[in-house]
Order: sequence, then structure tokens, then C-alpha cells
Amino acid sequence: MKISTIIGTTLSTLTLIAMSAVAVAEVISLKEDIAIAEYQEQHHCLSMNLYHEARGDSKLGQKAVGFVTLNRVYHKNYPNTVCDVVYQARLDANGNPRRNQCQFSWFCDGRSDTPRDVSEWEEVQLVAHEVLSDYGIVEDFTENAIMYHASYVNPYWSSSYDKTVRIDNHIFYK
Repeated sequence: MKISTIIGTTLSTLTLIAMSAVAVAEVISLKEDIAIAEYQEQHHCLSMNLYHEARGDSKLGQKAVGFVTLNRVYHKNYPNTVCDVVYQARLDANGNPRRNQCQFSWFCDGRSDTPRDVSEWEEVQLVAHEVLSDYGIVEDFTENAIMYHASYVNPYWSSSYDKTVRIDNHIFYK
């Protein structure tokens, strides 16, 4: 076999290997971009929920609401993403949420969902990041609660669950 044939075959093989490495790197980069985009979307949904459900609460109270949201993600009776949990609702014939028939009341109460208080919005975004980072690593001080309500109401469902803890103005249940 001629040396030029061996060199040509070797170079072709090395070129294919290099092209494969570039393709693999591009796939990895794409997967990382998708993961980042997915995290940002789930983070935004959790931030919205914390803003509307717990912005006046202490950081512990906000984290508790965040933990309930994530506990639902991992519970068999709820959707399996933060956004799907947060925006879970009974829908009308056109696929729109029915007023006051959502898991989290702020979503379908008929009012704007746009955060208006910039400093509170920034705060809950930090808390949402902490909750997403800490979940499954730190102890869940809600004791795996999947439900909660404001302390000044008595919803029909509260007797169907076990009370776990009260934090700020919320009572938590599992």
C-alpha cells in the first residue's frame, strides 16, 4: 500500500473524528441552551407565584409557598412542571381559565398578573432561585405540604388534609 494512500485514509478518518467532535459539542451546547431556557421559564413561573401569593410574607414564608409549589410538581396528583402547577386551572370551552377556578387564585381572579412592585419582584426572584436550588437538599419545613391557605379563611378542603405548620399568614397541609 502506498504511503500517500495511508496518509489520505488517516487524514480522512481524522477529519471525520474532528467533525464528529464538533457535532457533539454543538449538540451539548444546544442541550445546555435548552436547559437554561427551561430553567428560566420555570423560575419565572415560580417567581410569579411567590409574588402574588407571598410577597408580603417573610423570606421563610415565601420559601414555604415555593416549597409547596415544588412539592406539587413531585406529587402524583399534580402536573410535573412548576409552570403547569402554577397555571393549573379549570378551563372553559375555549381553553381559557375559568374565573376563580385556578389552583392559585391570582392566576384567574380577573386582575392583571403583571408585577407592579419592582423591589418585591426582585426579592421574590432571588427567593425563587434559592427554592429551586435548595429543593431536595435542605429540609422541607412545610413537612411536604401540598396545600395552604391564608389564615383568615377557612376553605372547604382544609378538613381533608393534615395541618403541618403555620408560617406568617399561611397555614400548610399535606
